[in-house]
Amino acid sequence: MNVQWLRTLFDDAQTIRLPKAPTFHVGDIIYGKIEKITEDRTALVRIGSHTLTAELQSPVKEGETYTFHVQKTSPLELKILQHTAKLTDEESVSRYFRLPMNEQTKALVRWMMDESFTFKKHDMSLIRQWLQTGGKKEAQAIKWLFMHDLPLRDDIFRAFVALQDDRPLYEQQLTLAMMIDRFHPKGTLAKLSSYLRHMPTLSSFSPEHIQQLLEETMKQQDEWLVLLQTAAEEAPGELKTEIISLLDRVKAYQLLSTNNDSLQHIFTQFPLFIGTHATDVTIQWRGKQRENGKMDTDYCRILFYLTLATLKETIVDVHIQQRIVHISIINDTPRVELYASALEPSLKEKLAEHGYTLSSISVKTPMNKRSDRLLVEPFSYKGVDYRI
Repeated sequence: MNVQWLRTLFDDAQTIRLPKAPTFHVGDIIYGKIEKITEDRTALVRIGSHTLTAELQSPVKEGETYTFHVQKTSPLELKILQHTAKLTDEESVSRYFRLPMNEQTKALVRWMMDESFTFKKHDMSLIRQWLQTGGKKEAQAIKWLFMHDLPLRDDIFRAFVALQDDRPLYEQQLTLAMMIDRFHPKGTLAKLSSYLRHMPTLSSFSPEHIQQLLEETMKQQDEWLVLLQTAAEEAPGELKTEIISLLDRVKAYQLLSTNNDSLQHIFTQFPLFIGTHATDVTIQWRGKQRENGKMDTDYCRILFYLTLATLKETIVDVHIQQRIVHISIINDTPRVELYASALEPSLKEKLAEHGYTLSSISVKTPMNKRSDRLLVEPFSYKGVDYRI
């Protein structure tokens, strides 16, 4: 999957993060707007969607936005973070926490300000370590941790860095299998080599077949993680490093999948044969969970990201409501809409065999590979608005 599309997918996914009431510790840095100043030197400070009352140690103006240093927490007492006129707000915060002064860091800090995240002392200490030898991938991984409200831990951070590996997953797996075979493996390593060479085949795009493929993949994921962890403990040097890289990459999708209040949001990626063509398929599934624990294929949304032999990078967006199917294809291949029209009758027939009605197929051209903002369009399930 194209790394830029991957970034688009998870950047847009920030709309699912629900704002939480901020909590502070002495030494934290916050970025807030002065809504109102009272006569007793207190002010209403807006931080994101929350408005707090704070005592101020610095002169401020209503309507202006400032970077504050937390002096006390009860009551909340704030002081403007001092910086020279030559420094921007993000540069001042970077200098305060001794972060590397480069473009990636400044962009990350600016984004955290715009999204109203609190700069916590402990968090920034970790981030400083992560950014010391890092670049764009490290900064992007940190951004995703905040977006998805995940703990700031080394193992989770590594997973999101590994997720941005430019190699196709199927290529990484086959490369690792060949590396293992050079060691004349036995036991766990031999089992891992066999596992790495196994690639499922997608023979049908029917919701039932896709559901079966997804459920089998999710069921095998825990076994897959245990196998990789055990193999990493047994493997030497360079082989160990490569196994850990793949292990971290697989962990990232598990971290992104959620199951709340009978709603399932699944991210997964795996190698796949479509005919004789090998590709990675990334699937994002959002829908309701039935009482038996299975996904409800009558009402859901499924997005496929894959690279096809002829059409190259492609997104297929499937909406299903009351077993009525709407399909959008995002691809910039010339005349792709003609191919879609030609296939529509057979697809309608195949879906009907499984009890589904094809309503329409539309073709869209991606805007700068950002999928025409497709990933943040809302859809509903029995009155519940979703955003992917």
